[in-house]
Amino acid sequence: MPATALAVDLGSSSGRIIAGVLDDGRVTETEVHRFPHTAKEEGGYLCWDLEAIWEEVVRGLRLAVEQFPDATSVSVDTWGVDWVPVDAEGKALTRGRCYRDERTQRTLDAFQERLPEATQWRLTGIAPATINSSNQLFAFLTEEPETAARTHQILFLPDWFTFLLTGVRGWSRSIASTSGLCAPGATSWADEVFEALGIPRSWVGELSEECSVAGPCTVPGLEQLTVIRAGAHDSACAVAALQRDEGATCFLSAGSWSVLGVLRDEPLLGEEARALGLTNEARAEGGVRPLFNITGLWILQECQRDWQARGQEHDIVALLDAAAAAESLGVTIDPDDPQYAQPGSMVARVEAALREGGAQGEISQGQLVRALCESFAQRYARGVRDLTALTGEAPSQLNLVGGGSRNALLCELTAKALGIPVLAGPAEASTLGSLLVQFEVAGQLPPEQRNAVIAATARTRLHQP
Repeated sequence: MPATALAVDLGSSSGRIIAGVLDDGRVTETEVHRFPHTAKEEGGYLCWDLEAIWEEVVRGLRLAVEQFPDATSVSVDTWGVDWVPVDAEGKALTRGRCYRDERTQRTLDAFQERLPEATQWRLTGIAPATINSSNQLFAFLTEEPETAARTHQILFLPDWFTFLLTGVRGWSRSIASTSGLCAPGATSWADEVFEALGIPRSWVGELSEECSVAGPCTVPGLEQLTVIRAGAHDSACAVAALQRDEGATCFLSAGSWSVLGVLRDEPLLGEEARALGLTNEARAEGGVRPLFNITGLWILQECQRDWQARGQEHDIVALLDAAAAAESLGVTIDPDDPQYAQPGSMVARVEAALREGGAQGEISQGQLVRALCESFAQRYARGVRDLTALTGEAPSQLNLVGGGSRNALLCELTAKALGIPVLAGPAEASTLGSLLVQFEVAGQLPPEQRNAVIAATARTRLHQP
């Protein structure tokens, strides 16, 4: 008998509500609702309009239930590290602050005095970064002490939306693992971090296991749905949509961020891993994802915004066609450079870096986009080499999922740079992973059949080196 589940997938530039129907060994996905959103300056901070996002989520879910009346469950996943402070009744006390807000730069020196980078790594297994929730919470305590004093708890974004759907508070393991507040492997909170930074331990409850039921939906019109924790972090959901084999499973989730990692039972720790900038995040179904968080297609997306503002070509298909036809500049940028993590004037920054590297004359849009794809491919190749050195296992293939899997030029350049095949797809890995976990939690899909269902469902393309 067919089974239907809904996935709320919230990225940092758009949100989607997807309906998935499991029937005859495969999942058919239908995008019911999609909406754009962006962070904006408000009250001196870069903020998300969470109220508007929530309205779109509810609108999308109501459309989904209308179109798929047999839907029985829903799960929410989002990007990592961001959170909402709430009072005792669960009311949000601020707009959701964006991880790209500059407040963590202003408080960085004081943060590091209390918690040096080597100590951060030892206590958490998470690469030190100003975007981490720990840095954000310290900045919140420093710059907004009055609001902090009124804060009863904080909820990470997917747990916030799950709370709005159910009235049940939780701290999902996969999203908490991105925060810099958990012990390595994210099986518990790192109490020493809370103490060192002065973050009240009462602001979080016990970690909530993924692949579990959060509770019944209480939103009017959506009461037929059971809300499931299927992997609150979008990358955790994405790796749930990977076919597993006996060898090392090396994955790349390519979206606004490029998340490059491997699947393991235990975190990768030690000085070498710290020096490389590795971070250990949790998997929805247990275990960890040692990975590199690389500034990814965000750079290209910001260039598109620049070109749109100038009245130039900004359609991604046209830009990639131009890039494929363009002659290589023979020069690349380093996506890890902090300047590319900030919004605005991206084309000027990229062009300046390319010229500094030796590019001559006018740089066309196609050449710039090609240079970005080449830059990403080289960074991925370096990351795979580093992971191989740390694990002692060389992958025979890279599983590339997410929106970047549609970028044939990027996939081809990556396969060439790595010297191994790249299996591209599924493009909507986060939603497929969310749906698969929901079906398993509901008893509609035996776990041992997951590989077969993924193979029957996912649209994949193999790029040879």
